[in-house]
Amino acid sequence: MVLCFSLFFQTFCSHAGSHADTLSDSSRAQFISFERFSKIQDSLIDESELVAKSNRFVLDHGDRFFKLKLKFDSVSLEEVFYRIDGYDLNWFTYDEDVIRVGALPEGNYNFIVAKQIENEKMVTLYSARMEVKAGLFHGIRGYIATFILAIILVVLFFKGRTFILRRDKRRTVKMLENTVQRRTVQLQQLLAQRELLLKEIHHRVKNNLQVISSLLEMQSSRTTDENVRIAITESQNRVLSIAFIHQNLYQHDDLKGVEIGSFLKELTSHIKQVFEKPDCPVDVRTHVPEVFLDIDSAIPIGLIINELLTNSYKYAFFGRSNGEIVIELKVLPDGDFYFRYFDNGVGLPKDYDFTRSNSLGLKLIRQLSRQLAGHIKYEFKDGSSFELIFKNLEARSQMI
Repeated sequence: MVLCFSLFFQTFCSHAGSHADTLSDSSRAQFISFERFSKIQDSLIDESELVAKSNRFVLDHGDRFFKLKLKFDSVSLEEVFYRIDGYDLNWFTYDEDVIRVGALPEGNYNFIVAKQIENEKMVTLYSARMEVKAGLFHGIRGYIATFILAIILVVLFFKGRTFILRRDKRRTVKMLENTVQRRTVQLQQLLAQRELLLKEIHHRVKNNLQVISSLLEMQSSRTTDENVRIAITESQNRVLSIAFIHQNLYQHDDLKGVEIGSFLKELTSHIKQVFEKPDCPVDVRTHVPEVFLDIDSAIPIGLIINELLTNSYKYAFFGRSNGEIVIELKVLPDGDFYFRYFDNGVGLPKDYDFTRSNSLGLKLIRQLSRQLAGHIKYEFKDGSSFELIFKNLEARSQMI
């Protein structure tokens, strides 16, 4: 396709022959200069020296025009025509040295400048080889470039998508971490409040039990009946043994259970102060590792120990100058608890049926043992020995 042409001469030349004869060397045009307007650089580029040497000029795809200056010695400019052989079918007037082209396909052509002579024949004044390069997205190179560009775009798309997904994931993880951290702080605060409330409850229960104990002590001081006074004192000790358990709970920070070792020290010390006679000191030894019991297990075993201690001080060492008590508690491999109480006193009377005794203290011991899902056994060998294997609250609840 050729721009900037003369419509009149195009019509006239359409009837001219398509073959150009060659003139003598003296009549040929003389090359002066060549400049092309580069679309890429958006400026004129002088390639005169290159074209003069090779008689060939190259256009990039999209170049709109080039300037070809020729010198004609014996030919007037009005007689000169040109065409791009291999693309144009018609001749165009060469009335200026600017040749405009537009959308010229890639390929190799011959650029011919000629003069019209008689019988509408054209004779060549100047010719040069002409190449139009393929554009980036034209031809095989265009397909390759398009394919590569498509791959790059796909890779960039997936990389961008991956980046977005990773960013969203980081944001989600961060948000979840913040949520978990906030909820953890809230749960810790609630747990601290719960522990504080439980401690306060155990403290108040312990205080109330001590008030009851004080009331019983006042009642005991007003009675003159020795049997009534002893019964009130025993009831007072039972109340205090439960109070010691609640005191033990609120004194520990984690509230995971009653620490039996410290509880036994308090209980044995109190019973010793109440019942021990000056002329018969009793050596109380405890073999209890750091064992924690839930409160539903600690209260029954505490009351059992209270009853056994009370009976030992009241009856076991009668007529003796000293006594010995051993208390043992340990955890068995299967998770059950083993309890043993021993005193070197006189023991129960011969042929005395411990399992059928109507004594309040012994009946209470048997009932509390069943409450612990255990069975207490009595044996006399160099002293009275009571053994009990029992389960904690969790194991007992699974038996129901």
